[in-house]
Amino acid sequence: MLASAPPSWLQALRRKLLLITAWVTLTVLLWPALIGRDILGFRDMLHNYAPMRELFWQGQISLWNDRGFGGSSILADLVQQPFYLGQLLMRAIHAPAWPGISIRLWIHEVLGMAAIWRLLRRFVPPDAAGIGTVAFGLCGFSLANFSNPQWVCAQMWAPTVLLAADAWAVEGGFARGCLLAVCLPQPLLAGDPLLCALLGLTSAAWVVDRRTRPLSRIAAEGALIVAAAAVIVSPQLVATLRALPSFARSVGLPRSVREQWSLHPARIAELFVPRMFGPLFNDGFWGQFTVSPPWQRNYIHSIYAGAIGPALVATAVWKQRRNALPWVLLACATLMLSLGDSFFHLYGRLGDWIPPLAVFRYPQRIVALFAIAWAALLALGAAGIGELPRSRRLALGAASFALGFAALAATAALAPSPSSAAVWRSAVQLAIVCAASLGALMLPSRYAGAAIGLVLIADLYAANAELLGLLPRAPLLNPPAACEALDAARGQRRIHSFRVYVDQDALSTNVPRDWEAVRIREYNYGKRNLLEVCGYRETVSLSSLDPADQLRLWREVSPLRTLRVMGTRFAITVPESAQWFGGAVRYTDPAWHFVVVELPQAEPLLFRPERVEYISSADLPAVARSRPELLETAVAALDAPALPHAYDPTSELVSFIDDGDEMHFRVRQSGPGYWVVAATLDRDWVVQVDGAPAPFIRSDLVRRAIWLPAGEHRVSLKYVPTLPLALFAVSTVLTIILVVLGLRLLPQQSSRTPGAAI
Repeated sequence: MLASAPPSWLQALRRKLLLITAWVTLTVLLWPALIGRDILGFRDMLHNYAPMRELFWQGQISLWNDRGFGGSSILADLVQQPFYLGQLLMRAIHAPAWPGISIRLWIHEVLGMAAIWRLLRRFVPPDAAGIGTVAFGLCGFSLANFSNPQWVCAQMWAPTVLLAADAWAVEGGFARGCLLAVCLPQPLLAGDPLLCALLGLTSAAWVVDRRTRPLSRIAAEGALIVAAAAVIVSPQLVATLRALPSFARSVGLPRSVREQWSLHPARIAELFVPRMFGPLFNDGFWGQFTVSPPWQRNYIHSIYAGAIGPALVATAVWKQRRNALPWVLLACATLMLSLGDSFFHLYGRLGDWIPPLAVFRYPQRIVALFAIAWAALLALGAAGIGELPRSRRLALGAASFALGFAALAATAALAPSPSSAAVWRSAVQLAIVCAASLGALMLPSRYAGAAIGLVLIADLYAANAELLGLLPRAPLLNPPAACEALDAARGQRRIHSFRVYVDQDALSTNVPRDWEAVRIREYNYGKRNLLEVCGYRETVSLSSLDPADQLRLWREVSPLRTLRVMGTRFAITVPESAQWFGGAVRYTDPAWHFVVVELPQAEPLLFRPERVEYISSADLPAVARSRPELLETAVAALDAPALPHAYDPTSELVSFIDDGDEMHFRVRQSGPGYWVVAATLDRDWVVQVDGAPAPFIRSDLVRRAIWLPAGEHRVSLKYVPTLPLALFAVSTVLTIILVVLGLRLLPQQSSRTPGAAI
């Protein structure tokens, strides 16, 4: 009697065994963070992205962020993902940063693995697709990228874009065109315009290679798809491009800066050598020669994708050359760009030749596309290796591990100061994985694929688990100690009546050796955006995203004068640097080794100067160096010829309310003149004086001045970004329409011959 066939649901489960196991493994890795016990504390997450998400999701920061620098538009900041619907959903439900960030990244990773599994299933059997999915989702690059939440979101859209492009190229149809138009702009909306551009070029080449219709028809349909995608992405493009001239990055970054964090050639072996340079956070890391000076660690800490990789890639090129060729080309192109200054400065030269590319840095980010190509080659190899005799399979596997041992030994021999303990640890894992993989290759073909995939999951788990950088949340539940210190120092002063400066360079010296201790100390002295969660406004962080005018004053005039002109009252620094600020120490924290210094004669955020002068913004830094009275409160340097301004010692600021994206104040003065606000308001701010529209002009490069006639007046300033918000309304409606049409029509078109696209 013949045995009955397994139920259909069981067969479906078996086909997705590796995909489901990869999901479970990811969940186990993230579980402490998913339940809120731990947080993702590595790189900029703790002190930058976490407070940023907390403030935005809780609705405490409106469309204008008044807490960082002198104020800036949230809409222009790609890192904030202001037009990404996934981000707006988190704001709508007022999600907390923890565990909200971890849950959101977990969802993106799960969906990204599902998308690449579907993409690979178009070329290979289920187990082979599962191996590629595991290599993509659990590789070192994907897990290390969790410290940059916007990059993870964008990276996980990449396989979805390629899946949609392949489906439209091969099957065609209006529905698939709609879905491709929706997918194409998502990496940019999620925060990575460079990946979006590279994906667009890759998708175009892929469609040309895989098309089943005449090229002229593909071009016509593709033009409509690109037009729809452009409308969807238009609010972000418009908001960012309008604000870009005000950023320091707008003039482009020097090649040396653009190519920081290039992928060192020695790190290519990381693809198949686990923990190649030792522990990533604590002592034992010996790969400093692969790092861009002056840093001591890699930005993306590992790209490990499994020791069996070379054997599977070799099989793919050998047995499935036609299918493998596009992925080989993509892998080579993206790897060359990722190498940056180590490959003839190709990445830097492109920025020289194509000016818009000059604003991007971190070539290692391009590994996001390389990871997909490598995963696809592993999948193709896994599909082909089962066709080989057992002896040849074992030979390929042995050769792969021999390559790993050789790469590790050669790097350790040639590199300065290798850690013998770290090298031995990598060698032991290689030996264990080698034995397990060879055992899997000895199984019958119908079992070998699943077995290799399970070994790969265990291999990646053991090598890459620490890349998440989990920190216990308990020591970070209370507000930073710097917030309590500022509360004690400010007395009765309103929290929104001044700004604070955190002297990060000084505070970064004499740090503890333990990685967790370093993070906890940074949290408590208020590094980067952490003080903003407590309601404090910060002055400058000196990055390429700072307003260009602030950086110009800082570099060309004086850091201390820049702090004063921005209305900074308190500075947090180490006790040894307190005297540089010339003020009084108001609070000392011996536990975290910082002090709060009150700057002398702190300038208010709103004042009426004694007199005004016309000095253009272009000339102001040079003039200010020779005239100390400038950039204070007595003289306002206006960037346009001045209206009548009389000295009026009796003028009075009756009231002042500053809510971030709007300000209201009432003044009383006996003569006409200017009132100056220490904020870098942009063109979308609307001023009304007694209910009537009025202009403002640039003052002191980083402040804004409003002229008022004699008498008592009520002034309102509101941030009204009409154009980006109008475009966002159109973009959202179009997105919803395309998604609905795509999902409703796709089942109908799947049963018909390929037809017209969007």
